[in-house]
Amino acid sequence: MPDKKILIVDDEPDVRFVLRTALERAGYSIDEAKDGLEALAKIAQALPDAILLDVMMPKMDGFSVHQKLKENPAWASVPVVIITGKGYMKEFMELRQDLAVAAYLEKPFPVSMIIGKLQDIFGNG
Repeated sequence: MPDKKILIVDDEPDVRFVLRTALERAGYSIDEAKDGLEALAKIAQALPDAILLDVMMPKMDGFSVHQKLKENPAWASVPVVIITGKGYMKEFMELRQDLAVAAYLEKPFPVSMIIGKLQDIFGNG
């Protein structure tokens, strides 16, 4: 069983619930944030092993959160998986190589796909 802490950052409670349920079954420890500001506060309290980050959120979007992570040397190495419902984002991510995310998934995606991405990130896939 993986012994890794994952922070799920998404403003949709249903998305957080589905991801939490699947990832806990896979053995991950889960924390949640409903927006970017809450995510940064939780990251400051306890650094997760990986972050599942939605792009479109109130208060602070996913790109702003990701930028803050990269600006902080203590947080910069945490793998970030972008999860979004915006279809054009894949092209944007390819253009913005500086964003350096670990993976990118468009909603809806099967939860097995996110588990596979995490296994790849942690080297146990």
